[in-house]
Amino acid sequence: MRALTEKVLGKTWDALRSGIADSVVPGSGGIAMLGDSITHFGRWDLLFPDARTRNFGISGERSGHLLMRLDPLVRLKPDKVFILIGTNDLASGLKPDDIASNVDSLLGQLRNALPDAALHLQGVMPRARRYADRIRVLNAAYRDLASRHSAAFIDLFPVFDDGSGELDSRCTLDRLHLNGAGYARWRDALAAYV
Repeated sequence: MRALTEKVLGKTWDALRSGIADSVVPGSGGIAMLGDSITHFGRWDLLFPDARTRNFGISGERSGHLLMRLDPLVRLKPDKVFILIGTNDLASGLKPDDIASNVDSLLGQLRNALPDAALHLQGVMPRARRYADRIRVLNAAYRDLASRHSAAFIDLFPVFDDGSGELDSRCTLDRLHLNGAGYARWRDALAAYV
């Protein structure tokens, strides 16, 4: 099923990746938001109107995909990078250790290519309750990775947890993607770092 999904989405992903790569103004800096659909759907220009945000989110992507598309982000030379990735990895059956290994490589490459950039690794948000234990394990690994790579760790799980390990229903329509109230809550969690 995963191979079929990737084949069907492949052209769309290629077009989105090319669109990002083609639109980067090298050296223009700003704040890069890197991730999957949760990042992709964020109106960062409206959430942080006084910041120069650049949206590098692509719907459906996993940690391994980010490793393949860092060149445009590096060419941008952002001042800050915010990374949110992992929920699609978990849904596709990847183990937290494998996801953490990809994110370890991602942070290492970004730290080497952008030594002066402030890196921010965000913990995976809750989604349907059945994912809660694996998300907690992954977020614990992320906390350690952030420390090893001199990145800030922003734990979003408690920000969005409804108390049972599920995404707060006031912030979502589908127990995965955020609605307006969810993006406002995320903005508030990131405000001190932006």
